[in-house]
Amino acid sequence: METKQKASTIVRLTESAMMIAVATLLSMAKLLEMPYGGSVTMASMLPLVIIAYRHGTGWGLLTGFAYGAVQFALGTKNIGYLPTKDFASVAILVVADYLAAFAVIGLGGVFRRVCKRQATALALGSVLVSVLRYACHVVSGWTVWAQFDLTEAGLHYSLSYNATYMLPEMLILVVAAVFLGNALDFRGEGLRPMPREEKGGAASGLGLAALAMVAFALAFDTIQIFSKLQDTDTGVFVSSGLNEVNWLLVGIVTAVCLAAAIGLLVVRRSMKREN
Repeated sequence: METKQKASTIVRLTESAMMIAVATLLSMAKLLEMPYGGSVTMASMLPLVIIAYRHGTGWGLLTGFAYGAVQFALGTKNIGYLPTKDFASVAILVVADYLAAFAVIGLGGVFRRVCKRQATALALGSVLVSVLRYACHVVSGWTVWAQFDLTEAGLHYSLSYNATYMLPEMLILVVAAVFLGNALDFRGEGLRPMPREEKGGAASGLGLAALAMVAFALAFDTIQIFSKLQDTDTGVFVSSGLNEVNWLLVGIVTAVCLAAAIGLLVVRRSMKREN
């Protein structure tokens, strides 16, 4: 029994280390980087959400905390940008922007026992951790980055600033979670394709292809739109930046992707009826 427990722990440690490495690489693949901090990535939180889903909240929180430490090590230069570098400012930065912000990803698996469908559980977990991480960054922006400006104006600034990258980050994460949640089964000891009775064969493949088209459109629109919503000089959220967006290009790409996705879903529905 003890040997089996040790082997299980080693497997968990190995999986977690690999997922932290994958998450770190994805965090560097930035679709959009804001001039005053914050970025939109290729669903970099998803590997940790999967770990939390597979191994439980406790293990997930520990893995998220470790990932936060890695992110802090990669972003130590941000300390130099602090308005004031006293102990309280540095402590809030480290905890709110890194350790707590990424540890909360460990809650991504809390819907496993609530939702029968894996994809739904992962999607809801992704929404939850995105909102919690956003709250952590808002606290940091409201205090440290606003030089402890605990006024209503400071709060509104932090809410809008952090929303410019966390909103698209959450949307991409949810789409990716649904995609993988329908393609792979994370509930067993090993990783395997989703069982045929749950996956739905070729019809499900068309559904995944439709999701991929939506994900591409979402990523493209994120780069085109959200990059214009933050002033490069002040970092302030500016709605006037929408005037600089190439809306024709956005419209064409979005329309083509949505039309393709709808077409795939229509064929998928037809195939299900025939079966």
